[in-house]
Amino acid sequence: MRLTVDGGGVVAAPPVALEGASAVRAYLVEVLVDPGCVLRVDSVNGAPGIVVCREGRVTGVLSICVRGRRIVEAWLVVNPEKLTRWSC
Repeated sequence: MRLTVDGGGVVAAPPVALEGASAVRAYLVEVLVDPGCVLRVDSVNGAPGIVVCREGRVTGVLSICVRGRRIVEAWLVVNPEKLTRWSC
């Protein structure tokens, strides 16, 4: 499993893709598990994904690539400039 995070230099993000289910899980739990965070399943560029909302605004969009029954790659966009077209 690989996770690439796009913070656009505006939001803190790992400088390289995270590799391995444990590293990806730990990062996503840290970023997404929050009492004020609302997650919505949605289509992201034609792929399965999750829209992350906090305080009525989108703060992240996660898209995933599934092969068989496994998530093999994921991309998380947290760069606010790339989230303007999304709504909660």
